[in-house]
Amino acid sequence: MFTRRSFLRTSAAVAATGLAGAAGCGGGGSTSADDGITFLNWDPVEKGTPLANAVRAFQKGSGVKVAIQPAPSSDYDTKLLTIMASGSPPDAIRINDDFVLGYSQQDQLLDLNPYIKRDGLKESDYFEHPFTFPIQSDGRHTAWASGTQPNMVFYNVDAFREAGLPLPPTTWSDENWQWEDFLAAATKLTIPGKRWGVLVFDDTSSETTFTVNNGTDGIYSKDGKRFTLADPASAEGIQWLADLSLKHKVQPPWSTIQAGSGNPNYALSLFATGKVAMMTRNFGAASYLRQNIKDFTWDLAPIPARKSQQTISTLIVWAIPAKAKHPDQAWKLLRSFTDPEGAQELAEQQNLVPASRQAATLLEKAGATPEHLPLVIAATEHGVNENFSPHIQQARAIYRPQLDLIYTGQKSAADALGEVRDRVEQALAGRR
Repeated sequence: MFTRRSFLRTSAAVAATGLAGAAGCGGGGSTSADDGITFLNWDPVEKGTPLANAVRAFQKGSGVKVAIQPAPSSDYDTKLLTIMASGSPPDAIRINDDFVLGYSQQDQLLDLNPYIKRDGLKESDYFEHPFTFPIQSDGRHTAWASGTQPNMVFYNVDAFREAGLPLPPTTWSDENWQWEDFLAAATKLTIPGKRWGVLVFDDTSSETTFTVNNGTDGIYSKDGKRFTLADPASAEGIQWLADLSLKHKVQPPWSTIQAGSGNPNYALSLFATGKVAMMTRNFGAASYLRQNIKDFTWDLAPIPARKSQQTISTLIVWAIPAKAKHPDQAWKLLRSFTDPEGAQELAEQQNLVPASRQAATLLEKAGATPEHLPLVIAATEHGVNENFSPHIQQARAIYRPQLDLIYTGQKSAADALGEVRDRVEQALAGRR
């Protein structure tokens, strides 16, 4: 399944062209305090990319060298798990926001509160969700988010106009943009044999957005103990996604999406070639679309509402392992990503919202593509994350196969999710 996580990594991935040019020093390995710090990132960092520029600016301003250690995105989480258990981790790491809780509960991430307080950093200078997400229940601040990539509706402006449809809202509004309006637009946009109106159910963020917006906690309860995706209102949201294909015929069949799953950009290519008129995706998709859409105008819209209007807001997260040899220098690097110069470098790619409110204003510059690019800033203000558990990987391994049965019409969402509720909750409790 093509997930928001795999897309986030794909959008960050670049050709392997020498880390010395990107980071200003040679490859991996530990360093002495005089040599600098080590930094584990998924995939190499190519010279001239926003991350490489941000690291270069840090090195120039601080005098601290950074040795970037790349790990292939396909097995990054596995490699990170091994490295963290080794007792000799890098000084700074990129970390999947799904796993901050688990590593924090195992005391493997450094508490950043002393640095944040020492440097006088104010929560009000950052968007709430990126700043507060890494704060644990005991008050430890175990990671640092430099930006966020909210899920948005991407849509074909030309297709809307050809169908005689009013365009979606250009602010974060649910006026004429409820689920029913979204379906009505998808129905008019669908041209059998030529174009589907929408593509949503292959976007794993929909498991949260279309359940939270139906009045539930999403996949798991807020305390991470209950499998709330099996609750009636959540199952209703999942069934609604399935019925876009099964009942309304406005979304490609699940079999079509699975047939293209070998290509990580397959779904994006359906939109870019005009075969899908609307899709929900992580804002990181903007980079691919700018490069590949030539024949029509595209834009952004908010996620449609029902009982609420929230969206998943995937975070770009960094951390310092508790056993890092050079935590002071590592903190300087992490902080530089949200300081004015580093944040500006990262914002230049225009596929993320910087955590810094000041830096986010760069998305409002005239002439940017798409026209309503600043809408992602409003999306950040309405961002939520999947409620996490230290055992999230085990839980997903149980419930996600059930989605195949739902999306192909073999079982209803209520039945398929209900029959694995006990097993998922045992996994969440660490008993599987």
